[in-house]
Amino acid sequence: MYISIGQLRQRMTIERPVIVTDEEGNLIEQERRVYTIVWAKVLPFAAKISDGYAEKVSEVDYRVAIRYRADIQATDILVWRGRRMALISPPYDMDGRKKWLVMECRELVEDGE
Repeated sequence: MYISIGQLRQRMTIERPVIVTDEEGNLIEQERRVYTIVWAKVLPFAAKISDGYAEKVSEVDYRVAIRYRADIQATDILVWRGRRMALISPPYDMDGRKKWLVMECRELVEDGE
């Protein structure tokens, strides 16, 4: 995948969970807050539609490239054009020069959509 700075044309919001501890010591996600907004290049690269006995599931995987940053975590949620996407693998440096960060993610589809 080749990327130039002019191809980062899409705005993407990165949300981070706020985690609290309850009385028993369990970690609970209380809410998600906007962590940052970045310019990105978003490419859909895989789609799957499975029609099982109980439900129909549609999955779309995306590859997202942004300028390199070391603070993106595997628990972050990406929001792009109203679509919410979860990372399916840890973010990685595309060429080893810390210029571009690539994130592979899957669109979260709510029941009934």
